[in-house]
Amino acid sequence: MVCNDSLVFKAVTEAISAVNGRLNCAANIVSARDYIARRKIDGIVIDMTLPGTLDLIDRVRRGSSNKFSVIFACLGPNMEPQFVVRAGANFIVTRPTDISQIERMFRVAASMMAAEKRRFFRYPLMVPVQLRIGEQALDGTMANLSEGGMAIWCLQDLARESTIQFSFELPFGGLIQGHGEIAWATAEGTFGIKFHILQDQAYTHLSGWLARCNQLPESARIHPSMLTGT
Repeated sequence: MVCNDSLVFKAVTEAISAVNGRLNCAANIVSARDYIARRKIDGIVIDMTLPGTLDLIDRVRRGSSNKFSVIFACLGPNMEPQFVVRAGANFIVTRPTDISQIERMFRVAASMMAAEKRRFFRYPLMVPVQLRIGEQALDGTMANLSEGGMAIWCLQDLARESTIQFSFELPFGGLIQGHGEIAWATAEGTFGIKFHILQDQAYTHLSGWLARCNQLPESARIHPSMLTGT
Protein backbone atom coordinates (compact mmCIF):
# COMPACT_ATOMS: atom_id res chain seq x y z
CA MET A 1 0.00 0.00 0.00
CA VAL A 2 1.21 3.47 -0.88
CA CYS A 3 -0.60 6.13 1.15
CA ASN A 4 -0.04 8.96 3.62
CA ASP A 5 -3.71 9.48 4.55
CA SER A 6 -4.23 8.17 8.10
CA LEU A 7 -7.99 7.55 7.65
CA VAL A 8 -7.49 5.52 4.47
CA PHE A 9 -4.59 3.67 6.05
CA LYS A 10 -6.69 2.76 9.11
CA ALA A 11 -9.61 1.49 7.00
CA VAL A 12 -7.41 -0.62 4.72
CA THR A 13 -5.46 -2.02 7.67
CA GLU A 14 -8.64 -3.17 9.41
CA ALA A 15 -10.01 -4.68 6.17
CA ILE A 16 -6.75 -6.52 5.52
CA SER A 17 -6.81 -7.90 9.05
CA ALA A 18 -10.40 -9.10 8.58
CA VAL A 19 -9.42 -11.20 5.56
CA ASN A 20 -6.23 -12.49 7.22
CA GLY A 21 -3.98 -10.61 4.81
CA ARG A 22 -0.58 -8.99 5.30
CA LEU A 23 0.08 -5.35 4.50
CA ASN A 24 3.36 -3.62 3.62
CA CYS A 25 3.34 0.16 3.35
CA ALA A 26 5.17 2.93 1.52
CA ALA A 27 4.72 6.63 2.26
CA ASN A 28 5.48 7.88 -1.27
CA ILE A 29 5.62 6.78 -4.90
CA VAL A 30 9.42 6.54 -5.07
CA SER A 31 9.69 4.06 -2.19
CA ALA A 32 6.66 2.14 -3.49
CA ARG A 33 8.20 1.84 -6.94
CA ASP A 34 11.42 0.50 -5.45
CA TYR A 35 9.56 -2.00 -3.25
CA ILE A 36 7.42 -3.29 -6.13
CA ALA A 37 10.44 -3.66 -8.42
CA ARG A 38 12.12 -6.07 -5.98
CA ARG A 39 9.17 -8.29 -5.02
CA LYS A 40 6.26 -10.31 -6.34
CA ILE A 41 3.11 -8.58 -5.06
CA ASP A 42 -0.43 -10.00 -4.91
CA GLY A 43 -2.25 -6.67 -4.64
CA ILE A 44 -1.39 -2.97 -4.57
CA VAL A 45 -3.48 -0.28 -2.84
CA ILE A 46 -2.73 3.20 -4.20
CA ASP A 47 -3.91 6.55 -2.81
CA MET A 48 -4.56 8.39 -6.07
CA THR A 49 -4.17 11.82 -4.43
CA LEU A 50 -0.40 11.29 -4.29
CA PRO A 51 1.62 12.73 -7.21
CA GLY A 52 2.90 10.18 -9.70
CA THR A 53 0.25 7.51 -9.09
CA LEU A 54 -0.75 7.09 -12.75
CA ASP A 55 2.91 6.62 -13.67
CA LEU A 56 3.20 3.97 -10.94
CA ILE A 57 0.21 2.05 -12.31
CA ASP A 58 1.66 2.29 -15.82
CA ARG A 59 5.03 0.95 -14.62
CA VAL A 60 3.33 -1.97 -12.88
CA ARG A 61 1.29 -2.88 -15.95
CA ARG A 62 4.28 -2.59 -18.29
CA GLY A 63 6.58 -4.54 -15.97
CA SER A 64 7.10 -8.28 -15.81
CA SER A 65 6.88 -9.52 -12.21
CA ASN A 66 3.73 -7.65 -11.15
CA LYS A 67 1.90 -6.82 -14.37
CA PHE A 68 -1.05 -8.99 -13.29
CA SER A 69 -1.18 -7.77 -9.68
CA VAL A 70 -4.60 -6.61 -8.50
CA ILE A 71 -4.62 -2.81 -8.16
CA PHE A 72 -6.99 -1.01 -5.77
CA ALA A 73 -7.20 2.73 -6.52
CA CYS A 74 -8.41 4.99 -3.70
CA LEU A 75 -9.87 8.02 -5.45
CA GLY A 76 -9.54 11.63 -4.43
CA PRO A 77 -12.25 14.29 -4.74
CA ASN A 78 -13.69 14.81 -8.24
CA MET A 79 -11.68 11.92 -9.74
CA GLU A 80 -13.36 9.99 -12.55
CA PRO A 81 -13.40 6.23 -11.85
CA GLN A 82 -13.42 5.38 -15.58
CA PHE A 83 -10.16 7.25 -16.10
CA VAL A 84 -8.40 5.31 -13.35
CA VAL A 85 -9.80 1.97 -14.57
CA ARG A 86 -8.53 2.70 -18.08
CA ALA A 87 -5.12 3.39 -16.56
CA GLY A 88 -5.06 -0.17 -15.18
CA ALA A 89 -6.83 -0.27 -11.80
CA ASN A 90 -8.99 -3.33 -11.04
CA PHE A 91 -10.99 -1.96 -8.08
CA ILE A 92 -12.05 1.54 -7.02
CA VAL A 93 -12.14 2.71 -3.39
CA THR A 94 -14.08 5.92 -2.77
CA ARG A 95 -13.75 8.44 0.03
CA PRO A 96 -14.91 8.51 2.75
CA THR A 97 -13.52 4.98 3.05
CA ASP A 98 -15.82 2.26 4.33
CA ILE A 99 -14.13 -0.72 6.00
CA SER A 100 -16.87 -3.19 5.05
CA GLN A 101 -16.72 -2.06 1.40
CA ILE A 102 -12.95 -2.54 1.27
CA GLU A 103 -13.20 -5.92 3.01
CA ARG A 104 -15.74 -7.12 0.40
CA MET A 105 -13.45 -6.01 -2.41
CA PHE A 106 -10.49 -7.83 -0.87
CA ARG A 107 -12.56 -11.02 -0.61
CA VAL A 108 -13.64 -10.76 -4.26
CA ALA A 109 -10.06 -10.05 -5.35
CA ALA A 110 -8.72 -13.03 -3.41
CA SER A 111 -9.72 -15.45 -6.18
CA MET A 112 -7.87 -13.32 -8.75
CA MET A 113 -4.78 -13.30 -6.53
CA ALA A 114 -4.98 -17.07 -6.00
CA ALA A 115 -5.16 -17.68 -9.75
CA GLU A 116 -2.09 -15.53 -10.31
CA LYS A 117 -0.22 -17.40 -7.56
CA ARG A 118 -0.96 -20.69 -9.31
CA ARG A 119 0.65 -19.34 -12.47
CA PHE A 120 3.90 -18.63 -10.66
CA PHE A 121 4.26 -21.50 -8.23
CA ARG A 122 7.12 -23.67 -9.42
CA TYR A 123 7.38 -27.38 -8.82
CA PRO A 124 10.70 -29.26 -8.68
CA LEU A 125 11.09 -31.51 -11.71
CA MET A 126 14.30 -32.96 -13.13
CA VAL A 127 13.75 -34.25 -16.67
CA PRO A 128 15.74 -33.86 -19.93
CA VAL A 129 14.76 -30.93 -22.14
CA GLN A 130 15.53 -30.69 -25.85
CA LEU A 131 16.16 -27.12 -26.99
CA ARG A 132 16.62 -25.38 -30.31
CA ILE A 133 17.67 -21.80 -31.03
CA GLY A 134 17.57 -21.22 -34.77
CA GLU A 135 19.43 -24.17 -36.30
CA GLN A 136 21.35 -25.00 -33.11
CA ALA A 137 20.12 -28.04 -31.14
CA LEU A 138 20.92 -28.07 -27.40
CA ASP A 139 20.32 -30.32 -24.42
CA GLY A 140 19.26 -29.12 -20.99
CA THR A 141 17.89 -30.43 -17.71
CA MET A 142 14.80 -28.97 -16.11
CA ALA A 143 15.04 -27.65 -12.55
CA ASN A 144 11.41 -26.65 -11.98
CA LEU A 145 8.17 -26.05 -13.86
CA SER A 146 5.17 -23.73 -13.65
CA GLU A 147 2.19 -22.88 -15.83
CA GLY A 148 4.03 -19.92 -17.32
CA GLY A 149 7.55 -21.25 -17.74
CA MET A 150 10.42 -23.36 -16.44
CA ALA A 151 13.97 -23.12 -15.15
CA ILE A 152 16.65 -25.28 -16.78
CA TRP A 153 20.34 -26.04 -16.50
CA CYS A 154 22.31 -25.87 -19.74
CA LEU A 155 26.06 -26.07 -20.43
CA GLN A 156 25.83 -23.66 -23.37
CA ASP A 157 25.35 -19.93 -22.88
CA LEU A 158 21.85 -18.75 -23.80
CA ALA A 159 21.33 -15.06 -24.48
CA ARG A 160 18.47 -13.31 -22.71
CA GLU A 161 15.39 -12.55 -24.83
CA SER A 162 16.36 -15.25 -27.36
CA THR A 163 13.45 -17.13 -28.92
CA ILE A 164 13.74 -20.83 -28.16
CA GLN A 165 11.94 -24.06 -29.03
CA PHE A 166 11.64 -26.73 -26.36
CA SER A 167 10.39 -30.25 -25.90
CA PHE A 168 10.14 -32.45 -22.80
CA GLU A 169 8.13 -35.34 -21.40
CA LEU A 170 6.14 -34.98 -18.19
CA PRO A 171 6.20 -37.97 -15.85
CA PHE A 172 2.85 -39.73 -16.51
CA GLY A 173 1.72 -36.49 -18.12
CA GLY A 174 2.42 -36.37 -21.86
CA LEU A 175 4.69 -34.55 -24.29
CA ILE A 176 5.15 -30.78 -23.98
CA GLN A 177 6.42 -28.90 -27.04
CA GLY A 178 6.38 -25.20 -27.71
CA HIS A 179 8.11 -21.88 -28.19
CA GLY A 180 9.31 -19.46 -25.55
CA GLU A 181 11.84 -16.82 -24.58
CA ILE A 182 14.93 -16.77 -22.38
CA ALA A 183 13.66 -14.50 -19.58
CA TRP A 184 16.66 -14.60 -17.22
CA ALA A 185 20.04 -16.25 -16.74
CA THR A 186 22.54 -16.78 -13.93
CA ALA A 187 26.31 -17.16 -13.95
CA GLU A 188 25.86 -20.75 -12.72
CA GLY A 189 24.21 -21.86 -15.98
CA THR A 190 20.58 -21.70 -14.91
CA PHE A 191 18.10 -20.15 -17.34
CA GLY A 192 14.47 -19.17 -17.11
CA ILE A 193 12.25 -19.89 -20.12
CA LYS A 194 8.95 -18.06 -20.40
CA PHE A 195 6.32 -19.99 -22.38
CA HIS A 196 4.74 -18.23 -25.36
CA ILE A 197 3.16 -21.05 -27.41
CA LEU A 198 2.44 -24.66 -26.44
CA GLN A 199 1.56 -27.09 -29.21
CA ASP A 200 -1.18 -29.72 -29.64
CA GLN A 201 -2.43 -31.08 -26.29
CA ALA A 202 0.40 -29.53 -24.29
CA TYR A 203 -1.86 -27.09 -22.41
CA THR A 204 -4.09 -29.97 -21.33
CA HIS A 205 -1.13 -32.10 -20.26
CA LEU A 206 0.52 -29.26 -18.35
CA SER A 207 -2.68 -28.13 -16.61
CA GLY A 208 -3.45 -31.68 -15.54
CA TRP A 209 0.05 -32.25 -14.18
CA LEU A 210 0.00 -28.96 -12.25
CA ALA A 211 -3.46 -29.73 -10.87
CA ARG A 212 -2.07 -32.94 -9.39
CA CYS A 213 0.89 -31.00 -8.00
CA ASN A 214 -1.50 -28.53 -6.35
CA GLN A 215 -2.62 -31.37 -4.14
CA LEU A 216 0.89 -31.60 -2.71
CA PRO A 217 1.65 -29.96 0.65
CA GLU A 218 2.83 -26.35 0.50
CA SER A 219 6.35 -27.38 1.53
CA ALA A 220 6.77 -29.19 -1.80
CA ARG A 221 6.24 -25.98 -3.78
CA ILE A 222 8.79 -23.36 -4.78
CA HIS A 223 7.76 -19.71 -4.89
CA PRO A 224 9.48 -17.45 -7.45
CA SER A 225 10.89 -15.22 -4.72
CA MET A 226 13.15 -18.16 -3.81
CA LEU A 227 14.65 -18.29 -7.30
CA THR A 228 17.32 -16.00 -8.72
CA GLY A 229 16.14 -14.02 -11.72
CA THR A 230 12.38 -14.37 -11.30
